[in-house]
Amino acid sequence: MKNLTLNPNMNIKKLIVPGTRLYVYIIDDFLLDMTSVMNFAHNIAYFHPMFADNSYYPGVRDNMPQPYLRLLQTFFEGNILPDITNKSDYAVVVHKCLLSLIACKPANLLIDQKIPHIDSCDERDYAFVHYLSDKDLGGTSIYKYTPENIIEFKQSDKPLLASMVNNAKQKHSEHKGYIVDTTCLFEQVLKIEAKFNRLVIYQGNLLHSANITSTNSYCKDTKVGRLSIASFASIKPII
Repeated sequence: MKNLTLNPNMNIKKLIVPGTRLYVYIIDDFLLDMTSVMNFAHNIAYFHPMFADNSYYPGVRDNMPQPYLRLLQTFFEGNILPDITNKSDYAVVVHKCLLSLIACKPANLLIDQKIPHIDSCDERDYAFVHYLSDKDLGGTSIYKYTPENIIEFKQSDKPLLASMVNNAKQKHSEHKGYIVDTTCLFEQVLKIEAKFNRLVIYQGNLLHSANITSTNSYCKDTKVGRLSIASFASIKPII
């Protein structure tokens, strides 16, 4: 990928997640030039079918080229990690960066895709969303599972994931499609708008979901639909 460079004038801010001591990092104008990223997304990427990545992501995905992964790791290590922990004691490993296009119609969703989810129960794991679409195609929200008053999931909370799915099945009338607001089971505690070339970073054990409110948000055309890059990293102690 050519001209893949961090924007020296990017804007970094952080928002507290209500009900926790955790932050979401929002980085606007992340890359200096988006041409090579968009060219890959529109003309080069080979999208694999839904579930091919062993997740419930309601769409199609392809791996981003390694230069993007390396740049993301460099940025996280240099700009975010020092705010999280002692940089000299920890290192960052970016596991994967997935170009993602939501493509599943609400009527075809599985119950697991109709409710918020977590990526991990480990507080050292982080999720990234780099928006390649604008506000009208939907950003990301953080939720609280109200029956258990929980936003951040630890290993001991893992059994609750099955009960979330079962409860959502019983409350079908409020979980018919993509979740976009508070329901009887899930309270939307923080809503982050999408913006082209905006990067959002949060702990992967926070309950979260994409905001899918437009029919274009699940359009299979890469030049119309909701494109983003979902990445996953871990902070590892240096032994």
